[in-house]
Amino acid sequence: MITAKLSAIQKQEIVTKIRQSNTFKKASTSNALLQYLNNATLKGTNLKEGVIDLDFFGSKEASDKNNPRVRVNVYNLRKKITQYYETEGKDDLWQLTIDKGQYEVRFFKKQVRKPFINKLSWRKSLPYLGLLITISALIYTNTTPKPPSLWKSIITKEKPTHLIIGDHFGVTGNTITGGFGWTRDFEINNINEFYALLEEKPELKNTIRPANYTYTTRMAALAAQQFERLYQHYNQDLDIRFSTLTSISVIKEGNAIYAGPIKNKNQFIHFFNEANPYFTIANGELHLSNHPQLKDTIFNLKPPIVEEEYAIVSKYPSIGDSEHFVFFSDHDIGVSATAEYFTNKDSIQNFVNTYLKDKKYFTAIFKVKGQHRTNTDIKLEMAVGF
Repeated sequence: MITAKLSAIQKQEIVTKIRQSNTFKKASTSNALLQYLNNATLKGTNLKEGVIDLDFFGSKEASDKNNPRVRVNVYNLRKKITQYYETEGKDDLWQLTIDKGQYEVRFFKKQVRKPFINKLSWRKSLPYLGLLITISALIYTNTTPKPPSLWKSIITKEKPTHLIIGDHFGVTGNTITGGFGWTRDFEINNINEFYALLEEKPELKNTIRPANYTYTTRMAALAAQQFERLYQHYNQDLDIRFSTLTSISVIKEGNAIYAGPIKNKNQFIHFFNEANPYFTIANGELHLSNHPQLKDTIFNLKPPIVEEEYAIVSKYPSIGDSEHFVFFSDHDIGVSATAEYFTNKDSIQNFVNTYLKDKKYFTAIFKVKGQHRTNTDIKLEMAVGF
C-alpha cells in the first residue's frame, strides 16, 4: 500500500465516483458523511466526535461525552467503503480509507503485483496446491471458534445480521421553558404519528416540525459494544442501524437483534407478539397466558422507579428462515444487563443447560436493579422455551 500524493481536485473525483456508485446511492447518510469528512480533512479540521456531531448532525452544542450516533454512522460508512471496493471499485487504482479510531479521509495507491502462480507449471504445482488446501482447511477448522448453540443460528455467514438500536423520534419547536429545541413525546414515535398529530391540532403546524436527528441513551453504546465484540470474536460482521431508520424490508432480509425500549413502539413488538405462543406485549405490559403449566400472569413493564425494572429477552423465528433475538426494557439498566448476560459464555451455557434443553426458542423475564442507569443486580424471574 503506497500513500497517495493527490491534489484536492483528484481526491474529490475519487469521492464523487464512490458517492455515485450503486453501493452508496441509497445510503444517504453515509453518502453525505463521506463528503463532509473529505471536506473537513482537506481543510485540516481537527475531527472529533463532538465536532462531527455539531457540524454534520446539527447538534445545538458540542459535547465531549461518548456519542454513539457519530460512532455508529462512521462504522457504517467504513463498511460501505469496504463493500464498494469489494464490488464496483475492486479495480480502482487509487482508493480511500478512514482508519479505525480516526475520522480523517486518507488516500492511497493500491499495489498491483503479478501473481506468482503464473510462473509455475500447473502440472508440477497441483500436488502442492492440494496439500496447501488440506492444511489450510485443518488450520481453519481448529482455529476458528464456534459460536455457542444459543447464537449459532444468528451468528452465521448464511445471511446478514442487523443490530437495531432503539432510538426515539423527536420534534423541534417551542419547549416548555419557552425556548426553542428538541422535544420527545412518547405518543409520537414516527413521522406518520407526527403528521397525525398535526391533523388533530392544526394550530401546531407553524410551531413544530420533525427533528433532523433522533435520541438514544447510554444503553445504545453499551449494547452495541457487547454485541459487536461478540461478533468480532467469531469473525462475523454486524450491521448496526437505528430503529427509526429501519424499514420492514430491511428486517425481512436477514437475522435481526433488537436492543432498546418498548415505549418507542418499535416494530419488533409486532414480530414478538406474532411469534410467541404464550407471551404478548401490549399497553406497557407483558401478558403470559395459555401455558399448559404456568398460570396467567401480567408483568408491568413501566416501573414506578428508574432503579428497578423488568427486562425481556426472546429468541424466536421470523419471516422465512430468519430469526430475531430481542432485548426489551423500559430504561437503560434492563437492556444493558441482559446484553451483558447473553454475550457471556458461562452465563449462556448455564441458561441453555438449565432452561432450554430440547427447546430452540424462548422468552425470559429478568428483574434488574441499578443506580444512575447502571445495572447492579440481575435476577431471572422466568424462562419459557418453545
